[in-house]
Amino acid sequence: MAECALCFNVYSRLAPHLTAVHKVANSDEKRLLLALAAGRVDTRKTPCPVPGCRRTPARLDRHLRQHAELSTSGRKEAMGRAKRRKVARELQWLRSTQPAIPVVSQLASSSEGERDSEDPEAGRPCADRGCRRATERIQAQLTDLGKQVTKMRSTLLQITRLYRELRKGEGGRRRRKRARRTRSPPAPPPPGRGAAGGPTPPEPPEALEPTAYPFPDHVPALNLLLGEFEGYQLGSEPTPRLRNNVTSKLGRIKAFLGYMARGTAEPGDFLFLNQPARIRAWAARLGQTRMAEPTRQHYLKNVAQFLDYLSETPPAACQLSSTALVLIRREVRALIRGIRRRVVVHEVRTKQAKESRLIPKASLVRCHRTAGRKIPALLDSLESNPSTRQQWRFYGFLTGYLTSISGHRCGVFQNLTIQEVEEASRSPDESAYVINVSMAQVRWGSPVACSLSHSLIHCLFSDGSDYHSQNKQSLWGGSAVPKQGGIQLVPQPVLVGP
Repeated sequence: MAECALCFNVYSRLAPHLTAVHKVANSDEKRLLLALAAGRVDTRKTPCPVPGCRRTPARLDRHLRQHAELSTSGRKEAMGRAKRRKVARELQWLRSTQPAIPVVSQLASSSEGERDSEDPEAGRPCADRGCRRATERIQAQLTDLGKQVTKMRSTLLQITRLYRELRKGEGGRRRRKRARRTRSPPAPPPPGRGAAGGPTPPEPPEALEPTAYPFPDHVPALNLLLGEFEGYQLGSEPTPRLRNNVTSKLGRIKAFLGYMARGTAEPGDFLFLNQPARIRAWAARLGQTRMAEPTRQHYLKNVAQFLDYLSETPPAACQLSSTALVLIRREVRALIRGIRRRVVVHEVRTKQAKESRLIPKASLVRCHRTAGRKIPALLDSLESNPSTRQQWRFYGFLTGYLTSISGHRCGVFQNLTIQEVEEASRSPDESAYVINVSMAQVRWGSPVACSLSHSLIHCLFSDGSDYHSQNKQSLWGGSAVPKQGGIQLVPQPVLVGP
């Protein structure tokens, strides 16, 4: 069940409703409306919809949590407004391109009206000098009020962090007092002296949840340093996979910085990093969660990379000495060495668990023979009487045939393109064809060797001109309409039994 973004009624099948009732024929327009109804709209780099807030955060959902004046329903409503405005802007851009199939929805025009009504500079300036002066004075007051709101919000966030830390500290002291009352401890040492006669060591900080404190994104020095580190990691020609990896790496580093900077009045000087006991407490808290050992190692390695970058090129606001930087980096490297053995044990156990779930050879042979027998019959059936069910059966048997030979996962076949299969069909060797999947899930550019008959390749792509305009699309992308001697494939293959 989904709510239509145009008529606000709830339907179980929204796509046919958009086509039949609202006459939405443009595929891109329908995709945007369905994404808005499902809530699957990317809100990264989206302006905050809260009145008075002019920020454009990288993560709108996390930014809305900092608005303490909003309730849970208020944050949900604000997120819905932001998604609707973004879809409206994309529809407006799509309308401006003048596509062959026109955009018929009126979502963009309504959003434009809201935006124009909210923007004080959207209207034409008044010709009267007094009116213009009054407008300028009001705009200056509005800017000043916005700065005050930003400052008060940051102060409120800092006070909230200190209050949470105080509450957690009081809870820890109460638990320690209760534990001392339930058992008879030995006689305490003299004041100011430890058990061995030396000075009393400082009490280590309490281990808190590493993600309980968000990253202090209001500090310009931290944001600038992370931006430079992100550019250094991306390089000059970043791939989509590299961007995803760098985004994950920055998330781990921000979790570490947020934990270390909690309760710090001036985090812009980076002195909060010079706390080895807190670093060890953060690593110990990672071990107490459900996080696997390799993931914990990723956290520590990413933090070590960031500290190396900070040590080599410290910003002007950094007040850490070279000795302190060496101490911090040495502490993190020691934590990485300590977890290395547990990572190896975890990898061995994971490998043993995977080997226990291997498919028997007899099942693979039966799948290979059954699929090889069914595929030619299905191709003949599709030539004479094409149907969607037969096409899905063909895709399932073809995927099972390739999987039984190569053993690759589903991501390899999902990223298989028509151009790669066409290149394999022009191979001089008629006994086997090597399909190079450039966007494989397991490894970029990994080859997939499949022993396919020449007749099967010829039946799949007998007329290469039908696919000349789609040679960069996925092998499973396209419509369900058969073409001259070949088959134009549809999304997401499903393995169907014999």
